[in-house]
Amino acid sequence: MKRILTFTLAVLMMATLFAGCKVETTVDSEYVDTFVHNYASPDEVDADGNVTYKFANKDIYDEFAKDYYEKVKEDSRLEIESSGQYSYYNPDITEIVVGVTPEAYEKLGEQKLKEEANDVGEAALKYQMNLKNPKGEITVIYRNANTAEDYFEIKVTA
Repeated sequence: MKRILTFTLAVLMMATLFAGCKVETTVDSEYVDTFVHNYASPDEVDADGNVTYKFANKDIYDEFAKDYYEKVKEDSRLEIESSGQYSYYNPDITEIVVGVTPEAYEKLGEQKLKEEANDVGEAALKYQMNLKNPKGEITVIYRNANTAEDYFEIKVTA
């Protein structure tokens, strides 16, 4: 009986330790977004305006990352005038593919579409820079929605 009680207490202590693991992110002042305030409070702001956030535990951080990803993805899709049949964000948002109909490509023109791609990339970069291990680069590819041939690709970097 004593062994079972000891084992149970050890398991409970380990669970408490893992549940209490905090996650910390530091966000460059240029990319600070108040969306994170629903999940963590600013813990420290340095002289340059960079903000450090501490999440109470990994589950809260994971929920933040998932919810923020969905918000950025949906907001960006609303901004894309040219989208033909699809827009795809890979799960770590380092690449975005937008399918554009040939009609929209001709009507809007490549310069306008590159501006749109840059805006979409900037929004995704802001998301990425709020994560604990940002990569600092987003590739945005505009592709013919009918043939899957690339119209162009741009990189947006921090």
